[in-house]
This record gives sequence, C-alpha cells and structure tokens, in this order.
Amino acid sequence: MPVWAGDDRVEIVPDIQVGVTQAIQIQPGQGDQRLHCDDSSFLWRHPDYGREGRLQIMVAVSDFSEENGGTLVIPGSHLWDDERGPRREEAVSTCMRAGSALIWIGSTYHGGGDNSSDAPRTGLTMAFDLACLRQEENQFLSIPRDKLLGLSEEIQRLLGWGSGENLMGYVERDGQMVDAHVLLEKRSRPAHRALTEAEPGSAPTFPCRGVFP
Repeated sequence: MPVWAGDDRVEIVPDIQVGVTQAIQIQPGQGDQRLHCDDSSFLWRHPDYGREGRLQIMVAVSDFSEENGGTLVIPGSHLWDDERGPRREEAVSTCMRAGSALIWIGSTYHGGGDNSSDAPRTGLTMAFDLACLRQEENQFLSIPRDKLLGLSEEIQRLLGWGSGENLMGYVERDGQMVDAHVLLEKRSRPAHRALTEAEPGSAPTFPCRGVFP
C-alpha cells in the first residue's frame, strides 16, 4: 500500500497473523451449517475494498465427502456484493482424502455440510489474517507463556507477538515505541529506526518498509 511520509512516497507491505485455529468435527446426523463469509467478523462491505483480509485453510483429518458433511463452498461468491445472499443449491460439497487441504478467501460463502454417514467427519482449520485486523481468537490469552517461549520467533510473530511495518501492536519502553516481541526477549529493539535518529521532543515519522534493524 503506497502512503506519503513527508515528501517521500513509501510502500507499506501488510503483515499477516494467525486469526483463529479450530478442530471441527461433524457428528453423524448433524445438520449443515448456515452459509457465511468469514470476513463478516471484520464488518467489511463487499466489494468496496477490493482486497481480502483472510486466507482460510481446512485440512482433512478424515476423508471429506458429500455424505459425511464435506465443507460446502459457493465458487465465485467472493465477487458478490452485500445485496446478494447465498442459496444452498449453489454450494458444492468438498470431496477430498485425509491429508488434503481446502483453501478459500474470507469473502467466499461456505459452511459445514450435513453428515448422513455413520462416522464423524474431522478437519483442522486455520485462518491467516492481515495483521492490522483484530484476531478472531485471542492468542494472547489462549496460549500459556511457558508454551509460547518454546516456539520459534516466526511462530510467535504469527500469533501476534510483534509489530508490523505500520507499527500496529507496538509497546512503550523507556519512552520509546518498540517492537512488541521485546516482551519475549531480553533486549529492546526500536520499533522504528527514525525514533533513535529524531531530535529530542520531535514526533516520530511514519514507519516505512524495512523499519526493523
């Protein structure tokens, strides 16, 4: 996204983070889920933004079929505006082997199917969202700190323990805006290099690409 920082035109590249993780099991005899868009949680309208806020992945733990409630998807529904509602007859059922994955974007209408088989249908789903959006699942409270410290920095940042190029999620330490990951480290890192170069009392400049040392 191009933005102005004084006389300079700079490009801000969006970061991503884990929005939600779930294990979903549809039991025998369970009915289908109402068709919906995941990005409705962000209160976005369609197609005003012309961009996506979420990428969702469903990994099949068991085989998915029309009979056991394979995920229903309406192809092309990401192009609809908000006046166009979903109809069940437009949805297609996902059929895939265990270990396969279904990927869709947040503006796509989908839902769990009804399970008319005699065995449960199990899947693991994970959403990756723009880091400037609030996470659907509160990762800060969901994961104990001792477990968090055992994860790699890359995973910690995906869970929200970090500040992106637009400085969202920074923390204050000793009068400076610093990368939130410092809470898991022993040393501080300036959230923006310009903060250490600015004159005393001056306002920090808007962050730009490559802000972290």
